[in-house]
Amino acid sequence: MENLELTLSSLGTISRHVDKIHNLSQYLSKQIWSQRDRQCILDCLAQLLLEKDYTLLIARHLRPFVLDLLERSAERVKAGGTINHDLHERLCVALSKLLSISPDAQAFAARYFSDAPPVFQRLFFTSEESSGVQYGPRRMKLRDLMVATLRFLQSDCAKFRIFWDWSPCVSQLLTSDVMVRGYTAHCLALVSRMTDNQKTIFLRKVLTSDEMLHIKIKYVFLVLTLPLQCCSQLEVEKALVLTNQGSVMWRQEKANKFTRGQVVSDDLSQNVVAVCGVVLSTIVPRQMNGKDLVLVDSTCRNLRRLALAVASQKPVLIEGPTGCGKTALVEHIAAVTGHTKPTEILKVQLGDQTDSKVKQHGINHNLSLCLCSGNSFPMAKKPPKIIVM
Repeated sequence: MENLELTLSSLGTISRHVDKIHNLSQYLSKQIWSQRDRQCILDCLAQLLLEKDYTLLIARHLRPFVLDLLERSAERVKAGGTINHDLHERLCVALSKLLSISPDAQAFAARYFSDAPPVFQRLFFTSEESSGVQYGPRRMKLRDLMVATLRFLQSDCAKFRIFWDWSPCVSQLLTSDVMVRGYTAHCLALVSRMTDNQKTIFLRKVLTSDEMLHIKIKYVFLVLTLPLQCCSQLEVEKALVLTNQGSVMWRQEKANKFTRGQVVSDDLSQNVVAVCGVVLSTIVPRQMNGKDLVLVDSTCRNLRRLALAVASQKPVLIEGPTGCGKTALVEHIAAVTGHTKPTEILKVQLGDQTDSKVKQHGINHNLSLCLCSGNSFPMAKKPPKIIVM
């Protein structure tokens, strides 16, 4: 794959805002970064992402790296075949803050929790198990975990409500911590699919009037207002990233051993791959691919647009005459992200003779990439969504 070069121009800004113990400033004074330096920088940034005070700072300034930093953090959580519960809780809280502002976070959360314990795993611990867990400084509070749980449910309740056993949360309705009690009540209301009226009656049984007012103010700020503000800011930053093509470069040359202020594709986690400057997740560890496309300018432009659509979790129509390379682009994206088995990439061939109603309504709407040769859809109001993933 190509040699990716991502400029860490925001490292100075981040270094000024974080504690000196993270020692990022030592790399700013270096004229040349070795491969070891780049790995240390990325590992340090991954640690900062898990600090709840710095999560959004990292996301704002290093948006192209968010997926790589999340994957690095997940590797640390599961290192040695056991779960590091301190890092797991930190990752859950950080991930919940990124859900509303990063498409990468949404997809990563679904993969991570498929084989990871719930956010509130500490509620399952016995006293003996709890005493055996080693927590670092500034341990996550239970209220941090419950508000994180609430964010996950609000992002996709249908998905996360079936991931976890919610029975331990019921006991938290009797806790003396008003915030924990309130967030837990909101979570259980979502999980049990209460109507607005049922939820109001339920909350009145759990909280006093003053407590409900206090919770409502905190709830609006932490769960609704703050993510919306961050989302608005990042939408502007996303646009700047897309228009400022000079901030992300890629070449087909061999990766540099030494760089200045940049990281290359070989420095990224084995669970991600760089496609023309866009970092995508892979379902298998990244491998060298001997069938790379020749990245001429037009191929790079089209491949980057397709990669951006995949990263954004958006359906996309690829249109062009027969033989122009539409299928090659999609198959290339599928190959580098590990989607090589027949069950992982579905191809549906539609000709000019196919009934337009079949084209428009007969295709599963969960499918995401559509290929269109020439004018193959003269009667359809909109092209179908044919998966090639």
